[in-house]
Amino acid sequence: MNAEIHIRKQKAEDEFKELISMYMLPLFDVCGNLELVWEQVSNKELISIYKNKDNETFARFYPFISGKKRLVPFYCEVQIYSDTSIKKPAISILSELLKVTEYDCRNFSVKRNYGKGEKRQNSYKIRTLDLAFELGMCQWIAPNTEDASILHTIISRMIEWSGKTYEGKNVPFGIVIDFSKKADEKAADYLHFLTNDSSAVFTDGVFTGILLDKAGKVLSFLTRSDNYKYKKEDRDIFVPYQFVDIAKFCVDSAIGIIVLTNGEILLIKNQAVCFAKRGRKWVSFDWSRVYTSLRMYFLQDLKIDEDIIKKNIQAIYCTLLDVSFSHTGGCFALVLPSKEKKIDDVVKERIDLFVTGTPVEGISSESREKIEVLTYLLGYSLNNMRSFFEIEKPLRKEILSLDGATVVSINGDFYCAGSIVAVGGGSSGGGRTAATKRLAEFGVGIKISEDGYIEAYGLNISKPKEDSKIIPLFKFK
Repeated sequence: MNAEIHIRKQKAEDEFKELISMYMLPLFDVCGNLELVWEQVSNKELISIYKNKDNETFARFYPFISGKKRLVPFYCEVQIYSDTSIKKPAISILSELLKVTEYDCRNFSVKRNYGKGEKRQNSYKIRTLDLAFELGMCQWIAPNTEDASILHTIISRMIEWSGKTYEGKNVPFGIVIDFSKKADEKAADYLHFLTNDSSAVFTDGVFTGILLDKAGKVLSFLTRSDNYKYKKEDRDIFVPYQFVDIAKFCVDSAIGIIVLTNGEILLIKNQAVCFAKRGRKWVSFDWSRVYTSLRMYFLQDLKIDEDIIKKNIQAIYCTLLDVSFSHTGGCFALVLPSKEKKIDDVVKERIDLFVTGTPVEGISSESREKIEVLTYLLGYSLNNMRSFFEIEKPLRKEILSLDGATVVSINGDFYCAGSIVAVGGGSSGGGRTAATKRLAEFGVGIKISEDGYIEAYGLNISKPKEDSKIIPLFKFK
């Protein structure tokens, strides 16, 4: 190998590792550091998931699929906590990203340039990679490549709209595109209409939306009372509660796209948020990752059956979405039965909602008023307060949005809400992160930042010898 090719190979390795770190790892729940492995191997997929002899899960990312005459020269590897549910969309995205990288790992003599002339323009490259990520995302969401192209066109128009105002105001609006439908030839072309300044005022994305066919032509106007035949009431719906009426139409081949007044864009597939655009970054959301991570903690209470566990974790996930997209921030904790007696040591100045207790003495009049309102709303009567999992979605969101931590037991009994958490000196990562990790010492701690990002930590109960160690559980950021 001559010197120039050797240098390009090194740069290709660096580029690939950076690509995986920037675009792929946020899709997974990563444990440990990403490693570049110099080993020639044969692979049938761009991403593989495997377990080692200690039953630890690893993900491997490859720069191409090997053939009979060419093995993959290197790959990236990282330990993960999550299952393989994100593998399929991740492969679609990585496939598109590799088409626009600067170096082609099949042939190190080939080098792409971005911008004019032979000089590499890094800003062009980053924008190209961002577009490739979006297209790969659409390849997974849409039924086929042609549909993905239409979906990407609509998303691009929505992104343009998200930065605009109509008569001086930011406007929310929603679209559902059903790729199993074909409109009449005379139907209006909504793709073209989206270039019109008045196109967004037709819907609000909450109570109304526009239903399009696979080519982007108008099928109908959607309202919350519409009895669209694909509307399914019995499916689990994982979207912020204000968008439930639009999400009910997003089943089978129908994809929802909602633009919020703050410029965020939600993609809804099978009645669940799968991606949300925040700034220039697309954040993936996955209910199964949360369920897999939290289920083992609920199993510590042998009295709870599997159906109740699933229902309770659904309530937690939906509340996390509600707080995330309301941008109020929040801190939530689940306390294991074995840790209940110690929670008083870290929760200070609390709004006491403990089901068998009474408000602590010496609190301010403002806090006492909060207690009175919350206990009334929670149905406090003769020591019979409703559990966290029984109350309405909007009320769960409001409680979690209080300035401080909300702490509940595995069965949903409230310990406190809006409470200050005592953390040790020298804690890093900000006050809310420190409080979340401190609460995780009693089971699970979940932080929702005001920018909407979510991260969860918990005791390492899967390994009895390390059951006092705090580990990351899942992260959406």
